[in-house]
Amino acid sequence: MRETDLLEAIGDIDNKFIRNAGKAKTRDLRWVPIAVALLSVTVLGLVFIPKLFEKDSENPSLKPAEIKQTLSDSTVETGGVYVPAVEIPESTEEGTTLDMIGFVVYKGNIYTQSMDYTGEEAYKIDEIVGEYLGTAKGNIDEWSSQDEYAVEFASSVAGEIYAVEGYDTGFRICLRAEYEDGNGPGLWIQFLDCLNGITLSKGSELFEDRLRVRELTGSVQWQSHEDWDYNTGNIKNADIDEAAWNEFWDAVDNGDFFDMWDHENLCPVISDMSHQAHMIINMNDGTKVNIRMIEFEGEGYVGYQGLNWYYVKVPKEIFDKVYEACGGTYS
Repeated sequence: MRETDLLEAIGDIDNKFIRNAGKAKTRDLRWVPIAVALLSVTVLGLVFIPKLFEKDSENPSLKPAEIKQTLSDSTVETGGVYVPAVEIPESTEEGTTLDMIGFVVYKGNIYTQSMDYTGEEAYKIDEIVGEYLGTAKGNIDEWSSQDEYAVEFASSVAGEIYAVEGYDTGFRICLRAEYEDGNGPGLWIQFLDCLNGITLSKGSELFEDRLRVRELTGSVQWQSHEDWDYNTGNIKNADIDEAAWNEFWDAVDNGDFFDMWDHENLCPVISDMSHQAHMIINMNDGTKVNIRMIEFEGEGYVGYQGLNWYYVKVPKEIFDKVYEACGGTYS
């Protein structure tokens, strides 16, 4: 969900309450104390989350100081790629600001925001909100110390945290909150995924083991890169032959992950190039998976929107069938 979508969904809640609807017990959280968490952090997080994997052009092994990640080598001895663990900066230099993202610390790992669901979409997936895990403290901001980060459920967003049924808690948890705005009561569910500090080798390790794409795909839609980039909607249904769909995912699941930063020509323009399409997979459990497909110099690349820079290369003749069905154009 883009920034404007979230703002419209939450609405005018300046003087209202946000209530976390824990299934075992409900506790009220006033809007004022967590305004930074839900607007400044959540909305800014949607703006700045790509920086989580943004590279430093002068030293590509180091990320910006805002969210430090140390990567000695993108290709590890197992043959896969290592997605570096998020490391919170020990301090913020005077005069600088920390580009906060929505995150929660759980079992020593950092889970960062992925999909947000509000309104009917949130109520639909409410049935897969599972076991209560704890309360995110919402205690982290630009001025927090390293010690404050190193605490279970330390977070930049406040609320009750739950497991998501059907997904390993080592990969996905969620925040569930009820709120009231000028339109009445509503529900907001934010998924938080742990896709850092891990090694990915084959595509199946992400798309099947974690996201369960082939198991749960219900319908497929697409959006052009321009419409996605300018948040203009214009989402269309995709007409994909079953044989082509299965061939495509066979290739993705068996393909090798690699770090796009290693592609010296492609990486600098990956965000701006027009020859890409966005696939939206509507899952049978009510969730959505956003897939990014890029065509560059006669090659096809497939990635998960929540995992910048890390893609699977797919043979062109297989890639093209699905890419074209999703409105993809060619360089």
